[in-house]
Amino acid sequence: MKRFYFTLITLFTLTCALGQSYEFALVHNGGYNFSVVAIPDFDSVGDTDISDIGFALMLPAGNADVANLAQFNGRVLSSTQVDAATLSANGLGDGTRDSFLINLPPGQTILAHTSGQLIVVTSFDITNMPTSGQLEILANSDPIAQGLGGAFDSFYNSNIDNTSTQDYFGGIAAGQGSFMFGTLGIDDEVPTLEFSIHPNPAKNKITVNTDLVLDKVELYDITGKLINTYNTKTLDVSEYNSGVYLLKVFTGTKTTIKRFVKE
Repeated sequence: MKRFYFTLITLFTLTCALGQSYEFALVHNGGYNFSVVAIPDFDSVGDTDISDIGFALMLPAGNADVANLAQFNGRVLSSTQVDAATLSANGLGDGTRDSFLINLPPGQTILAHTSGQLIVVTSFDITNMPTSGQLEILANSDPIAQGLGGAFDSFYNSNIDNTSTQDYFGGIAAGQGSFMFGTLGIDDEVPTLEFSIHPNPAKNKITVNTDLVLDKVELYDITGKLINTYNTKTLDVSEYNSGVYLLKVFTGTKTTIKRFVKE
């Protein structure tokens, strides 16, 4: 009987551990500047100890590059390019995508967070301004990632409970892993979008324009810190400092992230 209960407790503990993860998402900050954020699905118990993080970004084959990687808590990230021709020569890909392996080397960053918080891993610029194709986070299930035996896999190594460092990567957030460069010429206020922000930039108030049922809106600063939560479509932002902020809009089972500038 004791063994039976011990087994149940072990299975329960394992199930809880497997339920704790971080999804990656791509955020468009404006123009050719982007961020990759990690989104936890749990509240941290105390402070988590982040060791190392990695992911691969894919760009249309050509002259575009990933530049000006912002540091993560004072830690420098590296970028290693493997172009489409090299991938194709090794039987990987179809010759249309260049890859950029982004790594935060092992170290220590102590961070407390809440479920759904946007943790900005890094921000960066895309050079040479591509006008077609897309920027995307390479999925671990992509044939390129699988063909490289995990060398290009996304991961999020952290010690969340003062026991051991493990990989808590939980996949790419649905609908938030890519950006089409062709949309850069489209006004943000066109009615075909599910929601828009007006005015943007703003000084005092912003309004989330959408025909969808709005559950809540979370406001984050550019570092991923949750600033406030709203249950209305009009948000008073007059008290905040000038800068770039992120809105996470919840509509039913879907969430969308959008940027706005506070003047």
